[in-house]
Amino acid sequence: MLYFQYLLLIGLVCGLQMPDGPQGPEGAILKYDLLSNSQPGINYPGGNLGAFVPQLWPAGVVNNELQEYVPEAAVQDPNTNEITITAKKEGNRITSARLESYQVWSTAQSADIKNRGYVEVRSTLPAKNNGGNLKGSWPAIWMLGTGNGHEWPRHGEIDIVEAVNGEPKIVMSVHSTNHWGGGPQHPSKNPLWMNADLTQDHLIAGFEWNVRDEVGQIDLTWWFTWFDQASQSWQNEHTTKVLLKNGNNDYYDFYNSFNGEGFSLLINLAEGGAMPGTSDVFIDGQPQYMNIKSVKVYGF
Repeated sequence: MLYFQYLLLIGLVCGLQMPDGPQGPEGAILKYDLLSNSQPGINYPGGNLGAFVPQLWPAGVVNNELQEYVPEAAVQDPNTNEITITAKKEGNRITSARLESYQVWSTAQSADIKNRGYVEVRSTLPAKNNGGNLKGSWPAIWMLGTGNGHEWPRHGEIDIVEAVNGEPKIVMSVHSTNHWGGGPQHPSKNPLWMNADLTQDHLIAGFEWNVRDEVGQIDLTWWFTWFDQASQSWQNEHTTKVLLKNGNNDYYDFYNSFNGEGFSLLINLAEGGAMPGTSDVFIDGQPQYMNIKSVKVYGF
């Protein structure tokens, strides 16, 4: 009986572990590990953390955000390659990190992902049930088209994950010439509420692009897996936004970027600003984190 109870306990513990392998569309084949510093097919520029370059920005550059972006706020573990972003307030100074893959990796990196691919980021976020102590936080996992925001929004922006004010409510959006700012396009299941503690249990956030110009559409699909606190199990959901060539979807903003420089990947942790709608941040005085465990790109 003791042995049986031991096996049962091991089974329960294993059931809580994060799922292995890609959690998005079937048939995904690994092409790039973006946390690696020695990935074939990527030219590393120096000062990089994997395929990402930490940025140096003063406060208030965009969206009335309160944080400075400083490279030292993102640290990569040399043993696991995991990256941890730390946002903190010291006196009147708020620091955090913004990671960009521009000119290091994009969806146009190689022919085997250019028209259809899948990127999956596994990260904690400052968001949880009863997360009022995280007021003002604004973590984001997102993509920018050709030019890395130059002439924004005409080259397209894809928001894979945005969450604000500590709420485990994931907002998914696409911004473009005629749909931007407070009026972007969204997939049908936006926003997605999660009964989760994303400060402890990593969110598996995937995004699939499928450019099908021959039928006049681009399929953008968000894939999510998270640990549900009520059922004590991993849950999943996905939702798609179809951009039609003959629809009011700014199709060519996205088509031209996918077929140009591609979309690069950004991960950042902002504080305050337009989307949280508050300058009241770090109300408990504690730092906030994004622990980025994995960033992988797949082809088909």
